[in-house]
Amino acid sequence: MGLANVQERDIRSRENRLFFRRWLANPTRLGTLAPITPRLAALAASLLKNPAQQRIVEIGAGTGRLTRALLAAGVLPENLIVVELDPDLCDFLSKSLPDLTVINGDAACLPDLLPSGWSGAVTTVVSVVPLMYLDKQVRSNIINACFDVMQPDGTILHVTYSPKSPLSTLSSYYGIREGSLWVNIPPGFVWRYHKQDAHS
Repeated sequence: MGLANVQERDIRSRENRLFFRRWLANPTRLGTLAPITPRLAALAASLLKNPAQQRIVEIGAGTGRLTRALLAAGVLPENLIVVELDPDLCDFLSKSLPDLTVINGDAACLPDLLPSGWSGAVTTVVSVVPLMYLDKQVRSNIINACFDVMQPDGTILHVTYSPKSPLSTLSSYYGIREGSLWVNIPPGFVWRYHKQDAHS
């Protein structure tokens, strides 16, 4: 087995242990007891159009499994900011991905968290936040904050374990399920959201 594979197995093992500990501390915040699988992360990253030209904010980055898939898909490190609410997970992200800008904060406050020049310039927000477990108002606050920092035609790519849209009750947004991975445990899905006025 090559050195790269050994290193990847090591980081996955450390990710799983840390994520499980943080899930025990706050199950609702994380939504699941393990990070998303590499296959689901790769599926989400593959749905980016022209990744090298994207300016991306990832929210709910967890241990960075999807973050690394975005980089592998061609997203440039200088064009990617990751946001994570849990301070322990944020510390793991900062140490394991030292070339990235990592922000410890609430995605509902996204316009106040991003560096100067980013607000209004983001092309895609990639979300692994467990929206389906959150209160409707909290979901609305997070999604509104995401669209507040994006270009007018910006979209959200949201990774979830629900085949139904977790934003179906928010009429301001239009969603389409772009990816499904039924063989995942549990089955995983990727939704893309637009503002209704931007889509019409």
